[in-house]
Amino acid sequence: MTSRLSTFALDATLPPLPVPPLEETAARYLASVEPLVDQQTFADVTAAMGELIAAGGVGRRLDQKLRERAARMDNWLSGWWEDWAYLSFQEPLIVNSSIGISTDARVAPGDQAGRAASLTAGAARFFVAIRDETLPPEVQKDGSGFDMSLLKRFYATNRYPGVGADRIATFGGPESHHIVAIRNCRLYVFDVLDASGRVIAEDVLRAQFDRVIAASDSAGMAEPVAVLTADHRATWAKARDHLARDAVNRQVLDRIDRALFLVALDDASYASFADLARAGLHGPKGGRWHDKSFHLVIDADGRFTLHGEHSPVDAGAWVPLIEAIGEAPEAYPPAADTSIPHPLELTFNLDDVTRAAIAAASATYERLTGDLDLVVLHYADFGKDRIKTFKTGPDPFVQMSFMLAYQRLYGRLPKTYEAASTRAFRGGRTETIRTASNEAKAFVLAMDDATASAQRKAELLRLAFAEHGKRGKDASAAHGSDRHLLGLRLIAGEAGVAPEDMPRLFSQEIYTRGWELSTAQLPMQLGFVNHFGPVCPDGYGIGYIIKGDHINLNVTSFRSSPLTDSARFAGAIEAAMRDMRSVIEAAGA
Repeated sequence: MTSRLSTFALDATLPPLPVPPLEETAARYLASVEPLVDQQTFADVTAAMGELIAAGGVGRRLDQKLRERAARMDNWLSGWWEDWAYLSFQEPLIVNSSIGISTDARVAPGDQAGRAASLTAGAARFFVAIRDETLPPEVQKDGSGFDMSLLKRFYATNRYPGVGADRIATFGGPESHHIVAIRNCRLYVFDVLDASGRVIAEDVLRAQFDRVIAASDSAGMAEPVAVLTADHRATWAKARDHLARDAVNRQVLDRIDRALFLVALDDASYASFADLARAGLHGPKGGRWHDKSFHLVIDADGRFTLHGEHSPVDAGAWVPLIEAIGEAPEAYPPAADTSIPHPLELTFNLDDVTRAAIAAASATYERLTGDLDLVVLHYADFGKDRIKTFKTGPDPFVQMSFMLAYQRLYGRLPKTYEAASTRAFRGGRTETIRTASNEAKAFVLAMDDATASAQRKAELLRLAFAEHGKRGKDASAAHGSDRHLLGLRLIAGEAGVAPEDMPRLFSQEIYTRGWELSTAQLPMQLGFVNHFGPVCPDGYGIGYIIKGDHINLNVTSFRSSPLTDSARFAGAIEAAMRDMRSVIEAAGA
C-alpha cells in the first residue's frame, strides 16, 4: 500500500522533465497570443515565431542545446527557474513575492498560547515525519507519484539577501531543534524537539508561548529590526553584512537562520477577511522575518494564517502541512512542568548605521503595504458542487469569470497566468496555463451581445471551458509554452548567442508584457483563501479556493495604478459568475 512507502520512495520513479517539440510550443504560444493583439501585431508575432523555428536558425540551435541539457539532467529547469523567477529578483519580498494562506477569519478559537502550541506541535510532527520519511508520498489517481523533494526545504530554510542575487540554505540535524517566536518586534528562541529529536509535549510548548507573551508585553515594543528583511534585497544584504560585524549579532542571525520556522504571536485581532489576509501576506512592521521559509501566525483570538517565502517552496506544497496542523484546537491543560528553561530573548546590538537602515526599511514597508489594494471576496451563492452540474470543472468556470469580468471593465482580455503544478516529474515545480484563448474571447464578446441567444452563449462558454481544461492538462504534463521559451532564452548564454542575435520574438511587447492577471488556485479543505500581490504595476493578483458551496477569492492590485481597483474587479467577478450560471441554466444545461 502507498501508506507504507517512505516519503521520497516514488521520487526516483518519476520521469525527467521533458522538452516539448518546438513546433508544438510555437503553436501553443501563438494560440495564446492571438486573442490579446490586433491582426497586424499577430501577423508580426507569427513571423517572429517562424524565424525562431526556421530550420538552421538560432532558435533551432538553442533548442538543440536545451535538449542536450535535458538529456543529462533529471530536470533541465532546475536551478534556472529558482534563480530567474526568485533569487535574481531584487525588489522587496513583501507584496511582490511573499504569500499567505489563511483559515477562516470568522473562526476565533481563543487561547492564543494554546493555539500556538497546537499548531507548533503539529508542524514539528510534520517535520519529524519528513525527516524520518514516514510521511506517505502523495500519489496520482493511477498510483504514480508526485515529486516530494520540495518538502525537504519546508523547514530550517533561509533566504539570504545578496547584491545581484540571493541564495537559499537549508539546515537540519542537531542545529535545528528550535523555533523563533516573535511578538512586539521581540524575538525569542526555544526548542520544540528534545535531544533525541522527538517533539516536545504541547503543554510544555503552551507554557513557553505563555512566557513569550508575558515577557514581550511586559517589556513593550522593541525596535523593528525584522523590518530590514522587507527592504530591497541589495539594501538588506548590505545592512545584514554590517549587522553581522558584531559577534553577538552573528549569533542572533545564526539562531534565526537555523530555526525550523517562526511563530508570530500578533497582539492584534484579525476579525475581517482582509485583516487576516494582510497578516498572512505581510504582517505588522517588524513582525515577520521575511527571509524564513514560513511563519505560523496566530492572532490574539487564536486565528491562524501562514506567511511564506515563495522561492524554496510553491504554494501548493504547503497544502498538506496546513491541512495536517490547522484543525480547531482542543482544550489545553495547564503545563505540568514549570521547570523547563524559559525562552531566550534574542537581542541585537544596534548602532546608528543599523538604526538608519531600520528607518529606511520602515519607509519601504509603509510604502508597499500602503499601496496594496486588497479585497477578499467570499462568494456564497454556489461552489464546486453546483458548478459540476454545469458539466465542467470548477477551475475553468472560475477562470472564465475572470475573463468576462476583465472584458467588461477594460474592453479586452488580459494576459493571464495560472500556475499549474509539474510535480509529476522529477524536481517539477510549475508551468503556465495561459487562460486567454480565442474560445474565451468568443464567449465574452457574445455574453453581452443582446442578439446572441442563451443557447449560443452557453455553447461558446462550454468551448471556452474545454479549451481551458485542455490547456491545464497540457501544462501539468509539462507541455505548455512558457518554460520551453524561457529555456531557449536561458540556454543562449551557454550557446554563446550575443544579445543582438537573440530571436526577436523575445523582445516583442506581448512577450515582455507583464501578467495582467496572475492567478493561482489551492485545492484545500481547511484553507480559506491564498494571498499574494500583483506581479506588474497595472495588474491583479488573484488567489482562490473553490469549496463545495462557496468560492473564496483574494484580489490584489496597487493603489498607485490609475487602471486597477480591487473592489471593482472583485465585484465584476462576482457578477460574471452569477451571469454565467444564469446563461447555462437558461440554456437548459
